[in-house]
Formats: sequence, C-alpha cells, structure tokens
Amino acid sequence: MSDLIESIKQGAGQVLSDLDQKGQIKSAFEGLRHQFSELDRRRRVSSLAGQIKTMEAEAKQLTEALGLQTLSLFDTGKISSPELARLCQRINELRSDMDQKKAELSQLRAQAPAAKTIQCLQCHASVDADAQFCPKCGTQLPIGASATTTVPPTGAAAPASPATAPSAKSAGAPGTAVRMRCPKCKTVLPSDAGFCPTCGVKIRRPQAPAEARFCPSCGAQASQDARFCPVCGAPLS
Repeated sequence: MSDLIESIKQGAGQVLSDLDQKGQIKSAFEGLRHQFSELDRRRRVSSLAGQIKTMEAEAKQLTEALGLQTLSLFDTGKISSPELARLCQRINELRSDMDQKKAELSQLRAQAPAAKTIQCLQCHASVDADAQFCPKCGTQLPIGASATTTVPPTGAAAPASPATAPSAKSAGAPGTAVRMRCPKCKTVLPSDAGFCPTCGVKIRRPQAPAEARFCPSCGAQASQDARFCPVCGAPLS
C-alpha cells in the first residue's frame, strides 16, 4: 500500500514539472500530494494502534498467568521473597472472605418471603398476586383478590401436594428457559405465558425448532402428543 502511494506521489511530481510551468495548477497537485500523505499517515497510525492493542492483550494474559503460577508456588512453600509472600497471603485472605460472603448471600436469598399467588377464575391457573391479567388465558383479574397459594423462595424446599406440585414436564431443567419481555410494556413474562400479566396483551412466541409445536390460536407451546392447546383449549392439528 505504501509503495503505491509513493509511486502516485512521484507521478504527481512529474506532472508538475512537465505541465505546470507557470504555477497555474501547482496548488491543486500540492493539495493532492498532501491528501495522499495524510492517508498514508492515518494508515500507519491505525496499523500501529492495532499492533499495540494486540501486544497489550498478550501482556495482560502473561501477567495473569505469572500471578497464578506465583500463587501456586506460594501455596507449596516455594516462595522465599517477602514481597511476593505478602501479596499471595492477601490473595488467599480475599478468597476466604469471598467464600464466606457467598455463603451468607445464599442464606439471605433463601430467607426471602414466599411469593403469594391467586387463582384465575376462568382457567383456574395459579397467578402472581400482583398480576392484573392471567398469563394463561388473558382474563382480567379482580383487584385486591386474596392470595390462595404461597410459593417458596428460590433455594427453599417446597412441600409437594397434588394441587401445587410441579409435574416433570412443567418443572424443566434449571437455566434452560428463555425469558421473554412483553412487546408493549416490557414486563418479564413467565415461560408459559400466553398473555402479559401486566397489560394483558397477547404474546406471540418466536418460531421454535421443528420438534416444537405451537397453538395456531394463541401461540402457546404444546407437547407433541397434545390434542388441545394447554393455554386456550383450541384443537391442535
């Protein structure tokens, strides 16, 4: 690239010496020469900046590797330098403190109050007590309805009963559910919601892989062997 720019600059100079005897177009060619010089300067700046960024990333990785290796030597009693020993000791203290705080955080999360739910009068689904619409059938819920069920916080054991125990299909593997937001009010939706529990808008699910089935009426996902939609009751073809 630099050779091409240099040849163009030389060609421009030759044109100046042959045609511009009176200096009438000299300023135009000088402007072009300046532009090519500026392009070459910018190219070199970009190249050097990229090289520096790459070297900084490599230096960071090597520094982290050096620190881990030093800490490993300290743990095995092979570090004799007092300066390095103090740093390694501080790192081990921080690790111990972090483990204790993580355990305390888990205990506090487990002590969260149980979430209260109410029952939809239309489809009898369990709904959060503060929801305004049923996420299953879209029915507007009465304001101030009394809670009928409590859901234990995350991490706490829930007593199983025929009415509230989750089935194997609805439980699912942890971390596999994709959380969606309502396209109208941006509320985070339950994984099986057919309607937004806040504004009541109908939720249309994105197209799923070929093995999944969705209700043609409300868009809710259904099992392969289902004959009717589990959300709105429409027949499935």
